[in-house]
Amino acid sequence: MTNTTLLLVAIAIIMVVAVPMVVILKDFLPRAIERSSNIQHLENRIYVLHSEVHDLQDRVGNLVANRNRQSAEQHRLEGDIRKIEKAIVDLATQPPLFVHEVGEPQAGASRFTVNLTLERASSAARSSGERAPVNPIWRGTNVAEVWASTYEEAKQLVEVAFPFKLGFTKAFITKPSKAERLAEEARKAVAEKAASEETAA
Repeated sequence: MTNTTLLLVAIAIIMVVAVPMVVILKDFLPRAIERSSNIQHLENRIYVLHSEVHDLQDRVGNLVANRNRQSAEQHRLEGDIRKIEKAIVDLATQPPLFVHEVGEPQAGASRFTVNLTLERASSAARSSGERAPVNPIWRGTNVAEVWASTYEEAKQLVEVAFPFKLGFTKAFITKPSKAERLAEEARKAVAEKAASEETAA
């Protein structure tokens, strides 16, 4: 066999082997290429879905946090409502309190609180058979808030507004502070000294 014959035989064998390989590759390669492109498309889709899952998890986390805040706020409001309802019930069981304001609230004025009673409206007067006409508010609790610069001035204002001769009894709840008492005593001492100097002159 010559080299040419061997070459021709080798070419024939290669052709015999190559033709089925080409047929096989012709069927296999497009599917492989198509599969690889589908795999890339699927990978891209998975990345997109993964990103969407993270976004949804963040949104769910925010919604859960909002729900928890609203639930805590609701519990707090329910507690406040229960306290207010209890306070309303407590206030409804208490007798009414009538507040009388005496004097003008202004700069330098202090507030003094005074309990007021009207003797002819008291239960003792009614039980003794006294039938004097009385405004019904005086059968309840009455308080005067007196605005004055000194304790003595407050006492005078209360006496003018609710005189003893008409049956009013007064009891100061707010006592003057020690500084106010000392200032009042100093004013009285100065006034007495000025009065004594005038009489001497």
